[in-house]
Amino acid sequence: MIDLLKKNGKFYKANLHAHTTFSDGKMSPLEMKNLYKKNGYSIMAITDHSKFIYHKDLDDKDFLNIAGFEADFNFYNPDGTTTKRKTCHVNFFSKNPETAEVLPQNKTYDINIINNYIRDMAEKGWVAMLNHPAWSQQGMEEVNTIKGFLGMEIYNHGCNVIYNNGFTHDWFRSYISSGNKIYAFATDDVHCGVQANGEPNKGDNDSCGGYINVSMPSLTYENFFDAIENGRFYPSTGVEIKDLYIDEEKDELVISCSPVSTVIIKGNTCSSFKVPRIHTDENEITNFVVSMEHIRKQYTYFWVELKTKEGKIAHSQPYFLK
Repeated sequence: MIDLLKKNGKFYKANLHAHTTFSDGKMSPLEMKNLYKKNGYSIMAITDHSKFIYHKDLDDKDFLNIAGFEADFNFYNPDGTTTKRKTCHVNFFSKNPETAEVLPQNKTYDINIINNYIRDMAEKGWVAMLNHPAWSQQGMEEVNTIKGFLGMEIYNHGCNVIYNNGFTHDWFRSYISSGNKIYAFATDDVHCGVQANGEPNKGDNDSCGGYINVSMPSLTYENFFDAIENGRFYPSTGVEIKDLYIDEEKDELVISCSPVSTVIIKGNTCSSFKVPRIHTDENEITNFVVSMEHIRKQYTYFWVELKTKEGKIAHSQPYFLK
């Protein structure tokens, strides 16, 4: 059996993109922890814009704060203001938060500058994630030339709620089809505030919508980075993947999940009518088996997408066939 979830313990719910009152968010770090913990999250990365603060005081036995920040690269007018034409946002997560060093950044949008900064930060113990390329108005071919990040947001809840451009599956598939191997993430990019009762503001609620489920033997900082660097997680907006494996004896892909209406196997083909899929009008699918021979005829890599009739999704990590 080949376990495509690479399970190594229980799953912990994590949001890795969040902004607080230390940048342009409306919640304090403690308010954010309380909101997310109440909604079943165990892990949070506070990634304020161009500002690294290690909020270790948020940690407890059931909650882990990941140290990070969001860097941006922009086009500038002669007066130094940004053109807003195009941008590139990258989240950086520190593997060594107690001794983390943030390198000075040239914020000019230039692929070489971006690649060099990601490379230099990696040498200092930082892990990079590319954020919301659709919102950033980055072309797919251009994104394909950015190197060194661990993964890409395939769903950004804030972008989806406010701008209706939160899904970036096509950028992800284009990047992988170009010969790159990365992981898929879903995040919130939360900025909203909370009411006196601790509930998020209704008018701009971009919280608790996109997340990853991370498989770890226990809730520790070291286990978290071991899990994400080895792909032991999957992105979701509300669907649970319970099992996902290849039965080598039967040569079958086996899927078990919370109730969904659609299961689709995607990879490097545009012949969508040949893609293995099943669809129903109701959320009545909890198990699905498909021949690996069918998949191998279509793809050199594939992933599984699950969707409810309400539009909630889950997305496995890509699996590369030999």
